[in-house]
Amino acid sequence: MKPLPIALPPQCARRIEPEIAERIVGVGNADLLETHLLGFVASRECPGHVLLEILDRIPEWVEANRVIISGFHSPLEQQVLRSTLRRNGRVVKALARSMSDYRPTAEEREPLADGRMLVITACLPKVRRVTRETALARNRLVLALATEIVAPYLSASSPLADMLI
Repeated sequence: MKPLPIALPPQCARRIEPEIAERIVGVGNADLLETHLLGFVASRECPGHVLLEILDRIPEWVEANRVIISGFHSPLEQQVLRSTLRRNGRVVKALARSMSDYRPTAEEREPLADGRMLVITACLPKVRRVTRETALARNRLVLALATEIVAPYLSASSPLADMLI
């Protein structure tokens, strides 16, 4: 899949630095950015009861036609992605690396083809691996594009906690 430049809707563009907005490329349905985006972030370490509580909320989000935006990187975020896609929900996945070698997973192919998914990045083409720096930049992008944020679990040492203050 060849990534194309993504023109952010005005409500999103106002919340992003212009030089970052100009670098955003993606594959999938860019119209998903026109909707009310539910930002979802969580720390890597997460208690099981939080996972269960969130998995119980996903059918409600899908039924309400919510679009979830996340990096879908932490185990909880990955579970949210899988559960949302299985229920035919809509998502925007933000990568913490370039799309130069992006290959959709088997579970992402159908949602991308059906217009239920958008994969974006603001990383330069030379960024081929996720680093702490690119992960933080990706999380800032997710939080900036989101209209509403759900952060069910943040560890005290997580940089995400600092971003949400």
